[in-house]
Amino acid sequence: MSPIYKWRINLMNSSLQRIFLILGMVMLLTVSCAPKSTLHVWKDENYSQKLGKTLIIFVSSIDYVRNNFEDVFAGRLSDSGVEAFPGNRVMRQLGTRPEREEAVARVRQLGIDRVIVARRVSKDEYSSLIPGGVYVVPIGYNTGWNSFYTDSFAIAIDPRIVYDVEYFAVVTNIYDVRSEILVGSYISRVAAETPRDEALNLFVEMVLKELKTSKLL
Repeated sequence: MSPIYKWRINLMNSSLQRIFLILGMVMLLTVSCAPKSTLHVWKDENYSQKLGKTLIIFVSSIDYVRNNFEDVFAGRLSDSGVEAFPGNRVMRQLGTRPEREEAVARVRQLGIDRVIVARRVSKDEYSSLIPGGVYVVPIGYNTGWNSFYTDSFAIAIDPRIVYDVEYFAVVTNIYDVRSEILVGSYISRVAAETPRDEALNLFVEMVLKELKTSKLL
């Protein structure tokens, strides 16, 4: 084999290595820059009141998850000047389904103005809520915070529910206590590769940002 031929082969191999290296870097950047969180928003355009005294409830069969979400959310709202209460400090822990009258009485006792209720969303439910990428709020969400709160228990503890293995999805509803109307609803989704605590904290930050955009905060 002539020296020139060997030189051409070495040059070709070197060029191919550079090409594969560049392609690998492009693919890595594409994956790392892909969106890892999304937020779909519905809000009552006729509602403009600020949050006021707010109760935070996360319906979950895992007390640690519930407590962490509620504590972080209430703490961040307090940082913004809102008097906020985590549900785990004022409502009975999940274990037995709470009576609606009991929940309503507790809210009235505290003089709560708004209630924010959140829970996990399964893969199938997420698809039904976002047909064609547009968030469609179910009629059942408009029956008042106490109905959504107590009805969510059956979903949270149902062992047949299969959640998305690639994403954590959470629906967050905001209710006005006096009028019992739904004033805002958000579907948040975060890549499952994100640690659970970090994912829940990211949900909180996304919702807080939208609350400010909606001038509710």
